[in-house]
Amino acid sequence: MNYYIAEEAAGLGGSFIISAKASRIRGQPYNKETPSQQAELRARANTTTDQLEQADILAIRIFHTDTGVDIITLGAIAFGATDEEHFISLLSFTPRLAPWPITLELRKRDGTTFRATTELTLLPMPRSLQSCSRIDGLRNALLIRYPNIPLWVPLFPNSFYLSGAWLASDPDNVRKLATRFNVLHIVPSGDGIGYDLGQLDAWFDAAERFGMWIMLDMRWTYQNRHYVRIQVERYKRRGNMLLWYTADEPDGHEDPLDAPSKAYAYIKSLDPYHPISLCLNCQNYHFQEYSAGADIILADVYPIGTNTEYSNKYQKTYQDDSTPCNTTYGDCGCDNCHTSPLSPALSNMPSRLDLWSRFQAQLGLPPKPLWSVPQAFTAQDFFTRTPTGPEVVAQALLAVNHGATGNLMWLYPTSADIEHWTREFALVTLGTIFDRVVLREERQAVEVVRGPGPGRVDAAAWRMKDEVLINVVALWETETEKMEVWLRLPRGMPRAKAVDRIVWPRLVRDITWKLDDDGEGGAVYKKTMQGTESSCFVVRVEE
Repeated sequence: MNYYIAEEAAGLGGSFIISAKASRIRGQPYNKETPSQQAELRARANTTTDQLEQADILAIRIFHTDTGVDIITLGAIAFGATDEEHFISLLSFTPRLAPWPITLELRKRDGTTFRATTELTLLPMPRSLQSCSRIDGLRNALLIRYPNIPLWVPLFPNSFYLSGAWLASDPDNVRKLATRFNVLHIVPSGDGIGYDLGQLDAWFDAAERFGMWIMLDMRWTYQNRHYVRIQVERYKRRGNMLLWYTADEPDGHEDPLDAPSKAYAYIKSLDPYHPISLCLNCQNYHFQEYSAGADIILADVYPIGTNTEYSNKYQKTYQDDSTPCNTTYGDCGCDNCHTSPLSPALSNMPSRLDLWSRFQAQLGLPPKPLWSVPQAFTAQDFFTRTPTGPEVVAQALLAVNHGATGNLMWLYPTSADIEHWTREFALVTLGTIFDRVVLREERQAVEVVRGPGPGRVDAAAWRMKDEVLINVVALWETETEKMEVWLRLPRGMPRAKAVDRIVWPRLVRDITWKLDDDGEGGAVYKKTMQGTESSCFVVRVEE
């Protein structure tokens, strides 16, 4: 967790997530034992396990940096271990606003030691009517704590950026949104503080009545401490406050590189109980500097209806072909995006999320949550057509398949087709399948063993006990083009028994995915899958 609160010190305590993976980019040199040394260690330990054949054995000690007092010691952890959760007591920590510095010491059997540092934050109890939200470091899920209820539950945020003018057009609009979506994110105007605060209070009150969470957008004012303080102090103690949103495309607008980080530090000094988010537009324009200013990073990748070689918008302006887009310059509305039969437009969102995950690993940073901003607006400027409803849902599911733990579409109101599809899909994200499985279990890639070709089908799986949720998306754009698709469950999963039910599309009675025993634990297939189609279904496996 990125922080704990005082009541947890006497309760379940906390945990550390430990990985002992090799890096070819940063860290201290590490020499593995030779086979003969491993054999000697096995003999000395009088064990026949094959663990030493695969990895060195490491001992780990975690202690308070300031005092040297141990928090936890682990007898052995394997070199190459990933995301191991180890529970700790919080009784040696005193609640305070400042984080506690922590040191991790890793010791090999030959006496070589390695050290890393981190921080643990144990905050005082919040005010009685105040909500709290934090990030689960294992799955990058957002966890919420309702006022006065000592329980943290996962939340998959799913909503739109909202036009304030539309919201003001009907007093009942908040209620209408709340029937499907769980976050109220209003786009501010560019005047002054960006909102009529009295009107904003009324909208937030309505959101609380109808069970919606607040994501407060400060895109035009986040560099103004006076305006930031007014907004944070006014809303931080609300029972439905979820998180803050500071910079919107600071890379595209070329905001000062340290502006998001300065705002981050200031907001945290005022409110340490809610995360801070921002949205990046570019593939990699000072990713390190801008992403440092947030707990959560949103990606707005808009590849549909855009020309990735020449700018549709500026071609119209200059009436010629002098507006190319490449890795050096040009603005086509989707930075470094590509569209071809081998790289469909829909592949750009998952590619961006995968790339940003690699960036964070290369920078030696704990992975921050990534959220998607699907293209859900009508044709304009760079974009010659409006996405279809299935394309918007496909964008959201592709992002989930590649690690996204939230979905915030741009922009509402939208087309009738997109509204219909996203409202139907919202019932899936509000259901228990996302909270219970996607936000709590390990995500695994699914192999496409037969289909329309490389890169044209994307699938992922999550297992909980005897159920496996599988998300599948067809990336090709031609809806009339239909293909047979075969998938194999991830290796290591128990043998599949049956395709149990269809989660998406909703209200589908016939189970169109079938199980075929291929001798390796089971494969599933669908005879016809059409372009931009997405599907979620549950396979029951042996326990």
